[in-house]
Amino acid sequence: MRFENPQIFWFLTFIPLLIVFFLWTMRDRLNSLKRFADLAVLDKLTRDLSRTRQYVKYILITSGLSFSILSLTGPQYGAELRMAHRAGSDVVIVLDVSRSMLAEDLKPSRLLHAKQQIRELLDELKGDRVALVVFAGQAFVQCPLTLDYSAVEMFLDVTDAGMISVQGTAIGDAMRLAGDTFDDKDGQHRVIVLFTDGEEHVGNPITVAKELAEVGIKIFAVGLGTNDGELIPKGEVGGGRSYHKDKGGNYVKTRLDEKTLDTISSVTNGDYFRSTQKGNELSRISEQISNMDQREFAASSAVNYQERFQIPLFFGILFFLSEAFLGDRRVISSDWKGRFEN
Repeated sequence: MRFENPQIFWFLTFIPLLIVFFLWTMRDRLNSLKRFADLAVLDKLTRDLSRTRQYVKYILITSGLSFSILSLTGPQYGAELRMAHRAGSDVVIVLDVSRSMLAEDLKPSRLLHAKQQIRELLDELKGDRVALVVFAGQAFVQCPLTLDYSAVEMFLDVTDAGMISVQGTAIGDAMRLAGDTFDDKDGQHRVIVLFTDGEEHVGNPITVAKELAEVGIKIFAVGLGTNDGELIPKGEVGGGRSYHKDKGGNYVKTRLDEKTLDTISSVTNGDYFRSTQKGNELSRISEQISNMDQREFAASSAVNYQERFQIPLFFGILFFLSEAFLGDRRVISSDWKGRFEN
């Protein structure tokens, strides 16, 4: 038993006040009559009025009000338990936030373009858990696996190229961390979507990809940039653009390494896509994810209660009708004497 509107119970506190008002009204009426006649005359004048019936009528009114208020509280009884199951794949999005992602060979920049593509990917996914891992010279989990895509987007919005102090591009470390992010260590429902330009400065990502392939994790790589490469913006200097230089004073040009990304994908039985301004590759990735094995993430129970307000409402109406048809005058036997005699 539960009540949908329990706050309405407060109205029951007025019932005792109503009872006191009824009793005070009856007493005041009696005192008013005593002012105009003595008790003997008063008894003769009111001999056909039944005080008991008046009390019963007041009881019926207060009972009707009480049950009417009870019906307004929305009593519910007889719960029906239903199970809701959710199944899908586990998707860890790995985003490169190194300085090379500031290059503008994809407009407005590689990083901003990748963030927009991730938002589009989230719109394509249906019922899959998603996590976000970001990396430069180091990698860390920005958002753990969740079904709340709005939370992933919130963490994505605050992601930028200056958030990791250790610069570089540790793709292998990011992939290994992504593999550790999966809470289920078995099954073919785990996938990594890697957004990067492919420039590796730390470790060997191919070795890590083979390790992930052995445990059934698939990688889809999205390459950001161009083969010709682009300078890395640093800031505005003297009204013009400033670009990063190496220790020898030469401008640093970052290029897309498609060979590495294609190898990473192929060894895990995944696929490689080169990012374009149109972003058609996202639909192909989401389609392949939807065709993967799925696991049940959660089985939540939903309780449906049956409305039972009709029962107290019925008794409330019954009490009101009884009060309406009950007279306040007593039936005196002498009134009927001789009425049926010939």
